[in-house]
Amino acid sequence: MSKQLQKIWKDVLSFLRTHIWQIFAIHLAYIACGVLLFAPLTGVLGQFLLNLSGQSVLSDLDIAYFFLTPAGMFAAILFVSLLLTILIFEQASLMAVCYASMQGQRLEFIPALFFTVKRIKIIFLFAVRLVLRVLLITLPFIGLSFAIAWVMLTDYDINYYLATRPPIFKIAAISIGLILTAMTTVLIRNLSSWSFTLPLILFHNESPAHSFARSEELSRGNKQLFLLTFGSWLLSGFLLAALTFGVIEILGSLLAPFFFHSLPLLIPALGALVLLWFLSNLLVTTFTSGSFAALLIHFYDHKEIGNYLDLFARDDSKGKNLISRPLFFILLLAAIGIATLTGFLLLQGIPAENDALIIAHRGASGKAPENTLVAMRHAINDGADWLEIDVQESKDGEIVVIHDSDFMKLGGVNLKLWDGSLEEIQKIDVGSWFNAGFSTERVPTLAQVLELATDRCNVLIELKYYGHDQQLEQRVVDIVEESDMVNNVAIMSLQYEGIQILRALRPGWRTGLLTTKALGKISDLKVDFLAINMSAASPAFIRRIHTMGKEVYIWTVNDRVSMSRMMSLGVDGVITDEPALAGEVRSKNKTLSPVERLLLHTAVLFDAPIPQHIYRDQSP
Repeated sequence: MSKQLQKIWKDVLSFLRTHIWQIFAIHLAYIACGVLLFAPLTGVLGQFLLNLSGQSVLSDLDIAYFFLTPAGMFAAILFVSLLLTILIFEQASLMAVCYASMQGQRLEFIPALFFTVKRIKIIFLFAVRLVLRVLLITLPFIGLSFAIAWVMLTDYDINYYLATRPPIFKIAAISIGLILTAMTTVLIRNLSSWSFTLPLILFHNESPAHSFARSEELSRGNKQLFLLTFGSWLLSGFLLAALTFGVIEILGSLLAPFFFHSLPLLIPALGALVLLWFLSNLLVTTFTSGSFAALLIHFYDHKEIGNYLDLFARDDSKGKNLISRPLFFILLLAAIGIATLTGFLLLQGIPAENDALIIAHRGASGKAPENTLVAMRHAINDGADWLEIDVQESKDGEIVVIHDSDFMKLGGVNLKLWDGSLEEIQKIDVGSWFNAGFSTERVPTLAQVLELATDRCNVLIELKYYGHDQQLEQRVVDIVEESDMVNNVAIMSLQYEGIQILRALRPGWRTGLLTTKALGKISDLKVDFLAINMSAASPAFIRRIHTMGKEVYIWTVNDRVSMSRMMSLGVDGVITDEPALAGEVRSKNKTLSPVERLLLHTAVLFDAPIPQHIYRDQSP
């Protein structure tokens, strides 16, 4: 069997060498098709979601909830189905090139596309049937996985499961893993049986309805060789992608230092590295797409031998070489110019100075247990500009400072916050989990934190909602006013509705939305700032928010390189577990040259920063 496998790959590689131009051009065409299709569709889905919600803007939390609804699941299935359909059309064009080659013809780029366009209806009907069959296989497994997660992982706050990973979490994870493994096995078995459906439709005029049964007949008898061949295809694609990425990463790490002291050379060098990365990925996907089509046609041709020389004759006459190789290289040079320009724009997007606020995430929670008074004292002593805290209501209506909905993570106590009185809550040790020396720490009230911060630090209050709030906004307003801290307090939340309620109570107060990304007109948000995840921070996004008169805070930033990068981008504040380190970085950042600032942004492409500590929870 090994000799058969070697012979198959020898034929496939020979085909790739001979027809690489056609394969590459076809791959580019379908990538462009995907962009043209998905870009407007994403906007249409966004507008649909906005209209459905009746709001002018949606935060990431709203988007996440949407995809858990029937309409959201349908939208996700639609996107995946469209992507699969584009891949099927690309495979049809590549198979046409390969099959023509086996019939002694050379099918060029444009005729191959025209061959597929002529059969657009039948290919689309096949794609619909394939998607439906895949859904019928996968949805029961996915539904069972969701059911297991719902039954086994909803008794306590999700942060407890993620932080401590109790036995029930491991059992659920193993169970879901086994279910998904079974799903993958069943799916691979069926897909291998359906492997000849598309060639049957394209080259034997088989109807989509009958192609699956016919393919199952043809695939009998050589399943082992088939699975071995496509297993080797998966392995080669993975190794090629890993090798390409590793080489570029090493190349960037080795060559970048030679350009550190020459800004005119540094910018085009960075543009060249980005372009090299893009082209390398393009070549890898060209190989995987082309070799997959060639492998299928190789197996198919041995099953359905026939002469179809006239199949491509009319298509081939419709046009050849409508895009010449010189034109292609001109377009490639244009892409290099765009990459170079992007590098200069990146430099322009880095401010010369920045005085980002240092916001202590639940206090100095890198030094002390989160949301405790000792963590607040450490943060104040470390020079934090703001204390960031989470507040909720107890059973008896007291406003307490805690992030989770229960005490499983912090104290190992199975008590929902809304089921406990202040007296019951403050009996729980919430410090020993961090260190035995903090065993006396208890959940503080909002009033206690504000008293500690008075005349020493500002306080950023996050309103936490778990569906059991009573008068959270009003009670927070009352406590802040009683503490005489109105001018030193800001309010934010993941729930925009809660912020709207608070603004209705106190229109002049400083408020913000905690989010990762947003859909809709951000300018319509009635907030003073956005607190976003570090992964969403880009120069363009930050400039856009600033032009709207709003500020941008970034969470949760705990390593030196990331802090410096975010400050260099011009953010207004960094939310961190390490306020002392952030203060040190802020002072150092003011002395960096433009080249050093630029290197901070490119360095992460080659070496991801490593946090000083492992944090149990970096969520907002």
